[in-house]
Amino acid sequence: MRPLLLLAGACLLQGQVRWTTYDGVSIPVPPAGHPRLYLRAQDIPDLQRRTTHPVLKPVWEKLQAAAKNNPALAVEVDAIGYLLSKDADLGRRTAATALKLLQDTTFDKTRQDITRPIGRLLTTGAMVYDWCYPVLTPEQKTAYLERFLHLARSLESGYPPPKSHAVTGHYSEWMLMRDLLSAGVAAYDESPEMYQIAANRFFGLFVPVRNWWYRGNAFHQGSAYAETRVSSEMYPLWIFSRMGAGPVYDPALQYVPYQWIYMRRPDGQLLRSGDGQSKAPKLRSLLNASYYKDPYVLDDYLRDPDIDPSSLIFAFLWRDPDLKPRPVSQLPLSRYMGTPYGWMVARTGWDSQSVIAEMKVNIFNFNNHQHLDAGAFQIYCQGPLAIDSGLYQGSAGGYGSPHDVNYNKRTIAHNSLLIHDPEEKFARGNRGMSNDGGQKFPNGWREPRSLEDMQANYRTAQVLGQGFGPDPRRPAYTYLKGDLTPAYSGKVVEVQRSFVFLNLAGQPARAALIVFDRVVAADARYKKYWLLHSMEEPRIEGAVVSVAPTQRGWRGKLVNQVLLPGGARITPVGGAGKEFWVFGENFPNRPERGSASDYEIGEWRVEVSPGAAAASDLFLNCMQAMDRDASPRPVKLVEERDSTGVIVADTTVLFQRDGRRAKRPVTFQSQGNRFLVTDLAEGDWRVLRDGAAAGPTVRVTGEEGALWFEGRPGSYTLRP
Repeated sequence: MRPLLLLAGACLLQGQVRWTTYDGVSIPVPPAGHPRLYLRAQDIPDLQRRTTHPVLKPVWEKLQAAAKNNPALAVEVDAIGYLLSKDADLGRRTAATALKLLQDTTFDKTRQDITRPIGRLLTTGAMVYDWCYPVLTPEQKTAYLERFLHLARSLESGYPPPKSHAVTGHYSEWMLMRDLLSAGVAAYDESPEMYQIAANRFFGLFVPVRNWWYRGNAFHQGSAYAETRVSSEMYPLWIFSRMGAGPVYDPALQYVPYQWIYMRRPDGQLLRSGDGQSKAPKLRSLLNASYYKDPYVLDDYLRDPDIDPSSLIFAFLWRDPDLKPRPVSQLPLSRYMGTPYGWMVARTGWDSQSVIAEMKVNIFNFNNHQHLDAGAFQIYCQGPLAIDSGLYQGSAGGYGSPHDVNYNKRTIAHNSLLIHDPEEKFARGNRGMSNDGGQKFPNGWREPRSLEDMQANYRTAQVLGQGFGPDPRRPAYTYLKGDLTPAYSGKVVEVQRSFVFLNLAGQPARAALIVFDRVVAADARYKKYWLLHSMEEPRIEGAVVSVAPTQRGWRGKLVNQVLLPGGARITPVGGAGKEFWVFGENFPNRPERGSASDYEIGEWRVEVSPGAAAASDLFLNCMQAMDRDASPRPVKLVEERDSTGVIVADTTVLFQRDGRRAKRPVTFQSQGNRFLVTDLAEGDWRVLRDGAAAGPTVRVTGEEGALWFEGRPGSYTLRP
């Protein structure tokens, strides 16, 4: 990777462009000549080919049709026409029309998110300026530059844009990465400042933090906001590559869309994540697939390939029309997303009967549109069974509404753990919030300013073990364990959660998700709650909880066996007037736009609590996913001196009671045939059954800390 910092004034040749420094940061110098924004002169023959290519001809036709009712799109299409024809009269008409559009368009600055259309108009002006450059008069260039500066100052970021807060928020979207960079590249010869400032912020602030989170192969602001924010990150990728500066990001960016591939449900929607409900991958995945030539990302995109009209031109310019999709069903069934996430998704397959489970640790929490959901899980099988509850925008308002800050973003809306200290205060500044018993807002809910600020002040958990196998493509088990203690306030001494997903390979239950928790409160009087959210009212029979939603043709069922704590209180919460209940107060909200089938906000949850007050408690739950008419497999609690666990479907899963990795022999009795023993120290372990060696020595890795093996029922000892 090229170093970002160079000596002041130094220049070097990298690829096809010169690199220099501006305000201490290495930036590429836009090449001489035009066009240089989004494409170069050598790209024009390919541009002509795109107008007739079977894949892109429909996009070109849609773009032209949309331009008939959109003046900004009309001048963009005409500017392409000028590039292809070199018709000077067309170029002059286009340049004059676009300049008038820049001068005459006004915006209602009291409207929410008005900065987005302002920035998009700035981008339109940049395209026309660059592509029609040969026919611009000196007077027109001056007028264009004046309007560019006026629009830049009208953006929410202001001009010049700040040297911070490039991680989340509106500044992390199009304003800098598309709008200012585009105008700066176009007008660099006449006025280099806008480009120099935008490139300085991009390479100095935006790139380092993004490269850090790209290596986790996921996105932190939820599936809905990914269309805005991850799509925004595609523009510099293409802008600088087309300038000849090569890839500007860590190549791990290629794998960010795999998060959505694995979260894709058979009905085409995504498991819920962050603010907003599900959105299909659109421009973000198409441009990623085309840049990295990734056939799996393209296959996921093609499930719902519609693109909004204002983005069609970028699909036309940059889509690789010759790339062929490859079925995502060829991919492994489990995927881990590492730092800064600590997330795992496990599947039983890719067909309509498949079970999908998401498990989250949240090593870091970015605030903004990410929720306080460390330790949360979701389960889908022929319908949403264990869900993320809450609604981002609706009758209660949007970002920061009473429902949003008191319920939707909070731990209580997720399948997580609550430790309720009745004296705990939640607030942002002088604004008080409900006490949901959940996790705290990292760094007082302030937006992270930089990579360094992020790493120093937003860590909320640690992954203690992760892995899947024994077949890496079709794993029988998927394991994830995290220390969630930092996510909570001083009311906790320790919070650990372990997940084990078992692919049961068929009927009657298709999969099981086992969740083991160790919770130590700072005060025995603080009440602990294990949560399970559902779309419809759960059925509770003793220690068994069943969820079988019947809406919208759903056919799945979840059956949870509460194994620990013994004598637990299992309480349903929800229904009319208590859909979003937070310890004595409801925070109602309902959708006001779109189709009802787009929303799954839930209105019921189950709370599992210990029967007696204690500082330390263990929770152990075994959930099985199946067809509604099927019956669950028998579940049995395993209790040993230092370990506890469960037997389900001939599979024994064990955890250490103290949450530490065992360095001494582990013994247990089992009637199962498959075994997963977690919380083991790194090293070589011998497996003995009834005192005799049951196979070769097995290596336990430090990353996973778990051992999987198969054998006959009996009395087992594992020796390090």
